[in-house]
Amino acid sequence: MELDSAAVHHVLVEKQIDALHHANTVQTSCLFLQHGRLLSRGAAEDRGVTQTPQRSDSLDKRYGIWNDIFLDSVDIHHRASSRNLYGPVLFRFSIDLLLDVGAPTIWITRMNPTDWKDGDRAEDRYYSSVEQFSAEYSKGDFRSMLMLRHVGGVVPLRPHLRDILVDGPGLWNDGEDLYSHTVGALRLSAWQGGDAKVQISKRECSSLCKCNAQYNALLSKARNSDAYQELERLFVFGSDA
Repeated sequence: MELDSAAVHHVLVEKQIDALHHANTVQTSCLFLQHGRLLSRGAAEDRGVTQTPQRSDSLDKRYGIWNDIFLDSVDIHHRASSRNLYGPVLFRFSIDLLLDVGAPTIWITRMNPTDWKDGDRAEDRYYSSVEQFSAEYSKGDFRSMLMLRHVGGVVPLRPHLRDILVDGPGLWNDGEDLYSHTVGALRLSAWQGGDAKVQISKRECSSLCKCNAQYNALLSKARNSDAYQELERLFVFGSDA
């Protein structure tokens, strides 16, 4: 189910898609900036560095995609008017990354791998041709994911990283501004990785977006609750990153 990266790039241009996206937690995003590259879950594990656990980890291992890099052709937070469950930090890349990533082919899922089932056929999970992808994929469909499979689990951030968007959920239980906390951690990590000029901006959402209500629901919970632990998972900058 490998598709030619240049041909996929051409289809994205035709569909007026000009950016690729990767959302993650603060800790994992800091790890990327420190290393100057996206790292697959497997690549981070091989290097002995810690990424924040994701609910999809066991499935990634089960279905043999633990060493792959995942990108979205749409900003899921904006498209769904809801917080991205993978994390509050969004890396935005030029689609020209596909022409310069070192892999001549790319795999594109027809649905999120969290929805895969044992016994699925390959053609149920992936687009089988560029022609099929061009005919069936619609701009804004965030069920599909672009997978880079033959890059050693590593994709350099530069030269194609455009900027980073950060959610601003408000004040934590101890009065700490989570947005400021996040930006400080990201900037320190970028400096450590030799990219102090990376552009980091606060996400501006419309009144229709549900993220503020969702974050407020997490922020209002007591310490040691499941909601509080989820907030820590998303926003805490781990010292071992």
